[in-house]
Amino acid sequence: MFKNFGVKNLLPIITLATLLISYALLLAHPINLVTADLGRHIKNGEIIWNEQFNVLKTNFYSYTHPNFPTTNHHWLSGLVFYGLWKLVGFKGIHIFFILISLATLFIFFRIATTKSSPAIVALVALPLLPILLERDEIRPEIFSYLLASIFFWLILKIKNGQANPKYLFILPVLQIVWTNLHIYFFLGPVILGTFLIEALIEKNSLLKKKLSLTFLLSIIATAITPFGINSTLAPLTIFKNFGYRLAENQSVWFIEKILPNPNYLIFKIIFLVLILSLIARIWRLKSYKTLITDIVFTLGFSIAGWFAIRNFAIFGLFALPLIASNLANLFNSKPEAPRWLDRTVLATLILTVLIILSGEFRTIYPKAQKLGLGLENGNTTALDFFKENNLTGPIFNNYDIGGYLIFGFENYPEQNRRVFTDNRPEAYPAEFFEKTLIPMQEDKEIWDEKNSLYKFNAIIFSYRDYTPWGQAFFARILNDPEWKTVFADNRVIILLKNNELNKNIIAKYGQSLKIKVAN
Repeated sequence: MFKNFGVKNLLPIITLATLLISYALLLAHPINLVTADLGRHIKNGEIIWNEQFNVLKTNFYSYTHPNFPTTNHHWLSGLVFYGLWKLVGFKGIHIFFILISLATLFIFFRIATTKSSPAIVALVALPLLPILLERDEIRPEIFSYLLASIFFWLILKIKNGQANPKYLFILPVLQIVWTNLHIYFFLGPVILGTFLIEALIEKNSLLKKKLSLTFLLSIIATAITPFGINSTLAPLTIFKNFGYRLAENQSVWFIEKILPNPNYLIFKIIFLVLILSLIARIWRLKSYKTLITDIVFTLGFSIAGWFAIRNFAIFGLFALPLIASNLANLFNSKPEAPRWLDRTVLATLILTVLIILSGEFRTIYPKAQKLGLGLENGNTTALDFFKENNLTGPIFNNYDIGGYLIFGFENYPEQNRRVFTDNRPEAYPAEFFEKTLIPMQEDKEIWDEKNSLYKFNAIIFSYRDYTPWGQAFFARILNDPEWKTVFADNRVIILLKNNELNKNIIAKYGQSLKIKVAN
């Protein structure tokens, strides 16, 4: 990447290193298991490791719908996270996540620097960091970002004559792994198919033959999972049974009216730069036939970003080399940045690192979180309280906290250590959310009806649930004499039914914690 820079000029290398350090620091914030998916993924891995394979194809964790069919399309990620957790704990998982994220950004950065100077690429990358941080939770999708970068990089190397075409056949093998790691596996065939279309238009016979076979093998690879063809079709079918509206799946124009976020403006600006630079490039070249991949990736990932904010990160990653390529072509050739720009970019990046380390970045950028690795202090206290006091269900819990409880509870499939619901809309009938979970939080009469049906003994609630129904329920249940608060921290509250079974625990913890909650 830095062929033209000798020992005397280390600025490009330092610039890249400082950019990666900035990104790493922004990713290094404590893990909050209460609303995260990570705990469930770890538990998936543990269950599969212990040869309880029902978790692959059924809901498994809920006592309301334990046998509801669902495809655990990220099961291999669960095994990876579980293995890491057993070996190196949450801090190790966190470091692993940061390293995968840095490797992904590095590959896209390297692709971009084949078209432009490192300083200019870094200048483009810096405002992209907030977009990438929209997905800063440890999830299986990190593997999709890394594998997408590898597919993109390797095909470009082969297309440009810098690698032997036989290396294309690595991709179907990677596709098998990708298909079992995360549902974005379809990006593999999409990237391959886009380059295949370009090869057909350019009449590149050698590349056309190799890509055609690789594309076909990659499609076949999407069915090499415990679920067969159902895995291949999962990206097309998963939303058919979504009864719960997730913020991450909403469009920019919808969500920005409800949840203010500086990233929405940043996304719009980057999108505008990407589109305008591509249009200018096409206008200058007077042709689009040599820009098929650029056009498809620009339109595809831009549309994906506009229609679901969960796609911001993949949009930002591809936007980096696309914008760099557009700018380079507008300047006729690969622009070498003047020394003053190298130094200015480096100074900006160093200043960014210092601001992040000082903690002032949260004032400038409110979404930034405090530095730290591993779990938040006291993050499992609610689970510890539940187990130490041998509390029992049936449990009512809200949507967000389901993965946290799945991680903390043991002895599946014991009925009283199962959740009421968790944050997998596809694992429950849509009507469960529409006619049970949401209405019972909104309406006391429906709550009383469901309470009689399920005979709840405990409520474990993530009270930073800002849904209208979550807030309504939380305000109401605190004043319900049938329920007594026995635990509360800065995220979770536990209430027990005021009955004979719980009287000793309520007597021990209830009064003091009522005062704490009231304060």
